[in-house]
Amino acid sequence: MMHTQSTIRLLDNIDVPMRDGVRLKTDIWLPATEEPCPVLLQRTPYRRETPFGSQYISALEFQTALGRGYAVVVQDTRGRYGSEGDFTPFQTEASDGADTIGWLRMQPFCNGSVAMFGASYVGATQILALAENPEGLKAIAPQLTTARHGETWMYRGGAVELAFILLWVIESLGPDHLQHRIAFLPADMRERARALLQTLRESPHAAFERLPVLDDAIIELAPYLADWLDSKAIAGERNRDRLEWVEKSRAALLVVGGWNDIFVEGSIELFEKARSRWSRGEYMPDRLIIGPWSHGNPTDWQGREWLGYAASTIDLPEETLRFFDSALEDREPASPVVRYFRSGSNTWHAAPDWPLPDSIEVSLILDCSRFSLGSTPAEQASASFISDPLKPVPTAGGATFLPGLLLGRNSGPVDQAAIEARDDVVIFTGQPLGEDLEVTGLVRARLWVSSSAASCDWTARLCEVGADGGSSGIVDGILRWSRSRQAGGEPQEVAVRLGHISRLFRKGCRLRLQIASSNFPRFDRNPQSGIPPTLARASDFIRAEQRIFSGEAFPSRLILPVVTTSYAQAETLSALGR
Repeated sequence: MMHTQSTIRLLDNIDVPMRDGVRLKTDIWLPATEEPCPVLLQRTPYRRETPFGSQYISALEFQTALGRGYAVVVQDTRGRYGSEGDFTPFQTEASDGADTIGWLRMQPFCNGSVAMFGASYVGATQILALAENPEGLKAIAPQLTTARHGETWMYRGGAVELAFILLWVIESLGPDHLQHRIAFLPADMRERARALLQTLRESPHAAFERLPVLDDAIIELAPYLADWLDSKAIAGERNRDRLEWVEKSRAALLVVGGWNDIFVEGSIELFEKARSRWSRGEYMPDRLIIGPWSHGNPTDWQGREWLGYAASTIDLPEETLRFFDSALEDREPASPVVRYFRSGSNTWHAAPDWPLPDSIEVSLILDCSRFSLGSTPAEQASASFISDPLKPVPTAGGATFLPGLLLGRNSGPVDQAAIEARDDVVIFTGQPLGEDLEVTGLVRARLWVSSSAASCDWTARLCEVGADGGSSGIVDGILRWSRSRQAGGEPQEVAVRLGHISRLFRKGCRLRLQIASSNFPRFDRNPQSGIPPTLARASDFIRAEQRIFSGEAFPSRLILPVVTTSYAQAETLSALGR
């Protein structure tokens, strides 16, 4: 039965103690009942009192949840707004989350069951709490977020997600963090940090262009950048664990991602790890929803494409509450295990598992003599270009955060004409498709390459070329690469992970692959001199000759996850190069 608004109680500015004595400010909404009830918890660094941060981007309507008998709790994380302590992103979220859950379970209004909700960093606080496997945590619903906070959050393929990190500091973390620290800084440092923040907020592009990326001024504004942008930390990130701690928990996960979101790779990785906890055919409470959305923009416009009204028809607040209903009652949700939006057809689809059971890998061979993609063996050939990191290839769409939150028209599929006109971008184009083709899953490229530089980046972007010749970017990735000493100048094979998509490529369109050595400012620039990129000055940047090879000895190729039920004629597989 729905309860009236007048009987709902609010306990605000409650101090919740952590194990080290720090107190975190917490607001508690109680439903119209005297009976103990389950609690929905959000831990946010974005101010607990603001509806935008605590409700809109977190996809939960508090009044509806209260009406269903849930208590709703929102807490400022350590060192943010009302809460005590110092804020260092990620550092204490596991223990603080576990302590908060333990405190809630001792309160008379809580029946012992807790679930967590929220998006972006608010998703990270859920996942990190899960790492401590606290008693009573029954479910989490992390949205538009990732589980690892090095690779897939701060780094991609060893490169730094520069634009996102700096915009995150400028827009969300820096102002309040500086306010907390201002009284403890010497006068000269205080003024320098204030002046830098003002400059960067007036012109974010000035932040991207600063060299070196990491210096004393940026550290004064955001001390944690000293660790995040440390070259040894970035290099060591590739060898860290792959979420083994998820297996310790039996909490149910509802993972919500967006194909054009900066965190989509980590969202899918999290679901795959959670799904692996359960044997096939047994009770499996985890669910995955992937829409076409970008970060902060869960709407039907992505890039230059309008995706139709269906793009925003899923009611995420209602989906989240239904999921919590199931999890807290220890029953499997009635919804499909996987639901995903497919662009091109602009339709929603359901699947029993991920990766899709009816998909296969299809390789398209690169031919450097014809700059083509196809199924026939390529001629022995190579294609070269000059990479100049002082004149980098600019970011053009993709799963980016430029220039910031709620500006999703700058992410997703955008026109590539200006990029493909450059002489430091090599393009390979296929023949017109004879049938519709669904590509859903992880897109990869394996390239045979050489470089005159000891270290460089290799970027790859899959595009769709329409009947009018216009090219739209669909998905792209990067690999930070160092030449093997043993190989010398001989070609080496590199694997570039472009990322996950779901796209119906229509009959008559052509597939295109772009190869370059920069994607700036989404990713930081590699100076190509061997100097750590985050410490390099302009004088450390050098030009390099890059070369891509094809042929029997060097089978460079694009690898697509093709859904076999998306076409009827078996010869389509042959034409694509199965």
